[in-house]
Amino acid sequence: MKKIFLQEYEKYWVLADQVTVSGAAFVTNLVLARVLGITNFGKFTSIVMLQLFLLSITMSLSSQLYQVLFLRLEEKEKQLLTTGLFYQQLFGSLGLILLTLILNQLFPVFFSQVLSIPSNLSSLWPILAITFTIFTDFLRRALITQGKARFALLIDMIDNFLQIVLIAVCLYMKVLDIKMAWLCIALAYIPAIIVGIYLLAPHTISSECFRFTWKQQKDKSSWLLGTSLLQWGSGYFFVVAAGWWLGAAALGALRLAQYVFGLLNLLLQAVENYALPLASRGIQKGKYWYLLLKKCILLIVPFLIIIGIFAKQILLFAGGNEFASYTFVMYGLIVVYLAITIGYPIRIAIRSMHMNKDYFVAYILSVSVSILCAPWLLQHWQLYGVLAGLLLSQVINSGYWLIVLFHKKNFIWKSAI
Repeated sequence: MKKIFLQEYEKYWVLADQVTVSGAAFVTNLVLARVLGITNFGKFTSIVMLQLFLLSITMSLSSQLYQVLFLRLEEKEKQLLTTGLFYQQLFGSLGLILLTLILNQLFPVFFSQVLSIPSNLSSLWPILAITFTIFTDFLRRALITQGKARFALLIDMIDNFLQIVLIAVCLYMKVLDIKMAWLCIALAYIPAIIVGIYLLAPHTISSECFRFTWKQQKDKSSWLLGTSLLQWGSGYFFVVAAGWWLGAAALGALRLAQYVFGLLNLLLQAVENYALPLASRGIQKGKYWYLLLKKCILLIVPFLIIIGIFAKQILLFAGGNEFASYTFVMYGLIVVYLAITIGYPIRIAIRSMHMNKDYFVAYILSVSVSILCAPWLLQHWQLYGVLAGLLLSQVINSGYWLIVLFHKKNFIWKSAI
């Protein structure tokens, strides 16, 4: 009875987890944007972009693979995959810390001027924060896939609560800067990771678990790594371009606006975390996809309307008067997120049917067009061009996937009408 109860409310645990993460991210970045100022906040977010790049790579080889395979495996195979991926993440995290410290000493100018990471002991904090973020993300996604979203919620509550408390203490003591912000983020992850490892309960390391995990990665992840890099480029190429060509202030304004939309992004991610395993088990009829689209629209569009009405007030509240002239970014992102919402069931369908090649091709097209169009869009339209590029990327991806699905007769909307 208890097990049935927990399964019945699993989707609500997932939603609560995503809301917790989104709310904490909004509060943290609101404080940092106000305290650091628009330019320094842009420098802070440049490191976040590096974090997202590395996260996209590790997800393709770990949590995305885990989400698709776990429910199909026998009990012993589940244990092997869980243990193998866990130790890959652990050793990979240690290797990333060591490699970054070495590169920081070899190329101090790049780290200090481009990434705003000093070439001394304080460079350890952003490195640890990035590594801990990646490791915690694997733990929470693995727990959600296992049907233990309540545990994922627990570790995220620990991490985000401590993060907000530490930043509040630094703010009260008037010592909050970029370095201290990364220190707070890194320290907050430590107890969350300890609890997450205990709850995941990986088995003892063995050669068998590594062989099994590597075999699954070789068979299933051949397209996922390249796709993740392309996906990152499709979603963030224009954002990085904004920082590179338009400056840290433009990047700071764009990223703060995106953080305002973070709740919507995480709500959609919650839908994917819950719907993808179900779709992978065979729930792929036209009515399912139609209802999923309807739910996405009903979930997201009311928020978009509210943001559109109070766009200027929201941005001023979030970042202060320095951001007042960037209200147009909010309106542009409303259109972008509407396109994302409509395309989300299409994305889930492609992933659940293991159409990795088509997933890959769509991002090749998207990134190629972005690279070709970016110089002209940024030169003539600046941040307006960035918004146009983000929208164009979404239209290309969803349009190509939809054509492929209809061509292969795997996506029949009319059966639901």
